[in-house]
Amino acid sequence: MTIERSMINDQLSVLRLSGELDLSSVPDVRRAIRALIDEGTVQFAINLSNLEFIDSSGLGVLVGGLARVREKQGEIKLICNNRRIVRVFEMTRLTQLFDIVEDEPAALRAFTEGNDS
Repeated sequence: MTIERSMINDQLSVLRLSGELDLSSVPDVRRAIRALIDEGTVQFAINLSNLEFIDSSGLGVLVGGLARVREKQGEIKLICNNRRIVRVFEMTRLTQLFDIVEDEPAALRAFTEGNDS
């Protein structure tokens, strides 16, 4: 598992995950999410497009992160154009919980459009 932290247009923090999000990588992802929240960032995206695999513990860390940011009136957008990974979210009905967009520009638009209303 590789976790890269970056910014989109100096406006939106993004965690880019690649590899396998499973029981062995969950602690690292949890730390990365908590670091953003601890810094006061409660609006951010997690890019899953380069994931090869996600299991229930991986889903759990994402749901846990979303719960933490929502406690602080924040939001996490998921970015994923990997059909296999999106299908896992559909099968588990987590598409009802998460807003999943195709790419990073769409995530930025989703946050900025959401802030205009």
